[in-house]
Amino acid sequence: MPTPTHAFAEVAARYGGVDVGDMEAVQRWYEDTLSSLPPQKIEEILDELVGREGLQPQGDGPRVYPKAAPLPALDRAVPVPLPLLAAGWREFLRRLLHRHSR
Repeated sequence: MPTPTHAFAEVAARYGGVDVGDMEAVQRWYEDTLSSLPPQKIEEILDELVGREGLQPQGDGPRVYPKAAPLPALDRAVPVPLPLLAAGWREFLRRLLHRHSR
């Protein structure tokens, strides 16, 4: 379950003085201001948002994300290395398949 919108609003209020009830202002803060903060502050904000992932929505705030919020396209996503555990399983399965195909 994603991080609820009220968490984004609370974080914007704490770090940017944004009104938690004004979701347009919250969105503008993330789009316009967040990237201008020091990297350590951005990491702190990200850690807090990730830590709130899966919480139940609270209050009367919106239960959906703003429609104008840009979503990253998968074809433009930054490639990430395969986790070592997954890479190990891939190699194991490749060897197993090779052994049985002889």
